[in-house]
Amino acid sequence: MKLLHASLLFTNDGPPVVNADLTLTDEGVIVEIGSGGANNKNDYRDVIIPAFINAHCHLELSHLKGLIRERENGMTGFIRQLLSQRFLFSDAVQQEAMQLADQSMLEEGIVAVGDISNFTSSAGTKKNSRLYYHTFIELFGLENAKVEEMVLNGISMVNEFRGAPHLSSSLSPHAPYSMVQDLFKEISRVVHPIDPLTIHMQESEDEILFCKDKSGPLAEFFASAGISTTDFIPFGDVRPLRQILPLIPRANRLQLVHNTYTAEEEIVAALKRRPKLSWCLCPSANLFITGDLPPVEALFRNDAHVTIGTDSLASNQKLSVLNELKLISKNFPMVPFATLVKWSTLNGAEFLGVANRFGKIKPGMNPGLVSLHGLNHDELVLHEQVTCKRVA
Repeated sequence: MKLLHASLLFTNDGPPVVNADLTLTDEGVIVEIGSGGANNKNDYRDVIIPAFINAHCHLELSHLKGLIRERENGMTGFIRQLLSQRFLFSDAVQQEAMQLADQSMLEEGIVAVGDISNFTSSAGTKKNSRLYYHTFIELFGLENAKVEEMVLNGISMVNEFRGAPHLSSSLSPHAPYSMVQDLFKEISRVVHPIDPLTIHMQESEDEILFCKDKSGPLAEFFASAGISTTDFIPFGDVRPLRQILPLIPRANRLQLVHNTYTAEEEIVAALKRRPKLSWCLCPSANLFITGDLPPVEALFRNDAHVTIGTDSLASNQKLSVLNELKLISKNFPMVPFATLVKWSTLNGAEFLGVANRFGKIKPGMNPGLVSLHGLNHDELVLHEQVTCKRVA
């Protein structure tokens, strides 16, 4: 058995507990939560919360850390740089980078990851990881004739990321600008209703312009790369979120990632159609690629189900959920600390379908525990000096 004391405990299962005593097994299962006990200096922790859920990551891009230039021609410039660098490195270099990234997430208090994969290269790292991974096999394509082949290849990849209690996988669409509608429909036809789905949504003005009338920097990029867009039917004045939402089955949990250029009226309309939508924020990557931040205040004001992601080391210096929360807290101080805790823990677990294991501190669960040091208990603001440590 293990004993911990927290001056303040956020459980996501009731109000914060002051001077909390936690009893847990050596494996981390919560046995009992009490309050007002003696403070043993050997097991004292400042503020304890459930371990973090990284709801959006690209582990297989870890070898690109530090190689992509910041804010170079927006999303299209980022894509050009990524594709020019991604395949230049040996498998050994890529494997080492993924293993280091996986370990760094563990050290940053992360317990579960929603990870995007285009290939099977990250399967070995995930099988040997102490983290829970749900791998989204991301599909994209702009030719109707290749839709069936793409989906069949995706299904075969899904099986590479299963086979252990800490691994699950499903197909998922990439983004509105990179897919013909037939591919959306085929993914919707083959996915199981319990599978979570995630999609990059309105991350840049470039993609919104391409979706409108097939113009702008992305159109120029596709043409220069020899990628045919003949089968892509432009949306006209219908925004991507409104166009795509009806194509995705209501039965599936759905996460919209980035949402950088999503207006409040779009959020309200989407929530009326699908109240349980998850909205994933990756603010560090947004600043890196476009220099803009997502509509955090509007999401908070409309009580949206927000999750937190790190994106990849191609667009971020560190896979740290705490760093993302600090950035949100700095730029959107109206979001309370307790809300940030819920967004970064329970909400991600609910989206991934593992809220029976992670996201809450309550007897019988093994959520992982993170200690936050440096918080002022009177204000509970995640300033730059706050640090985290995994304690269970």
